[in-house]
Amino acid sequence: MKKEISRLLLPLLTVLILPISLVGCSLFEDPVDYNQPIRIGLLPIIDSVPFYAAEADGLFEENGLNVQLETFASAAERNVALQAGAIDGQLADLIATGLLNNDEHLVQIVKTTYRANDEKGMIALIAGKNSDVKSPADLKGKEVGISSNSLIEYHLDMYLDEAGINRSDIVKVEIASIPTRFELLSAGQLETAILPEPLTTLAVKFGGTIIMDDQNSRLGLSVLEFKKDFIDDHPRLVQLIVEIHDTSISNINSNPSNYEHLLSEKARLPEVLQESFRMPPFPVGDVPTEAEIKRSNDWLLSKGLIDSARSYEEVVNTEFTK
Repeated sequence: MKKEISRLLLPLLTVLILPISLVGCSLFEDPVDYNQPIRIGLLPIIDSVPFYAAEADGLFEENGLNVQLETFASAAERNVALQAGAIDGQLADLIATGLLNNDEHLVQIVKTTYRANDEKGMIALIAGKNSDVKSPADLKGKEVGISSNSLIEYHLDMYLDEAGINRSDIVKVEIASIPTRFELLSAGQLETAILPEPLTTLAVKFGGTIIMDDQNSRLGLSVLEFKKDFIDDHPRLVQLIVEIHDTSISNINSNPSNYEHLLSEKARLPEVLQESFRMPPFPVGDVPTEAEIKRSNDWLLSKGLIDSARSYEEVVNTEFTK
């Protein structure tokens, strides 16, 4: 009788135990390669602060990740490093992403890292202290300092469209170096210029005037993107980076004063602003919208900078922010 009961119960016990065994396998046979280096290219700007905060708080180390943050002096140097395989991912923008993906499907965006918001714009059109430009209508025939074929020129064109001003009605002056652009504006040698924060705030402190910015339009945003083959080969590592980045942002947003020293140490905040410039809020669990990708792609196409536009699904991988 006992043998008969055992014979009948054995299949049932097997069914009950099997799912527990499978769960155990998924928990202990972790596919994450913790020895795999994760090399992320950054720029010395506000947008990079959550990465440095995560490093300072030991979040990468706590999760067993070998993250190497590489800081580049310019976006051009960063892009070259990515294309050469020296880094696996980078802090970038939609224009840089579109250019990188022109010839091959090289990168995918996995999250938004910073956005213009109610408290602070990201990039502004500034008039110098002695300029007679006081409103968008005054821009016609004026010189505007920019860096061509970049996020800076993209912002200028979007601002002109928003104000109903023909793009050909202003004179674009090529000044690729942002610090040089700021210095020429402040010295009165350039009437207007497109500048990012914190130089926008500094220009206003020195008598400049914001003519247009993206505080309401939310035009400005930066993104974290990885090489497509790195995402395919290491999806769990990418997932962990996204989660850690959001944790770091939550820490900053909850206690911004704890991290404001990173603005001067890592984001080149000018000394004159260190007492007054506050840490901006960062977005959590956010990715660019389809409309934002289309707008940037349309601009790249109109300028002849790309041959064709990639689909939203090709550009933005939403799996990591669900």
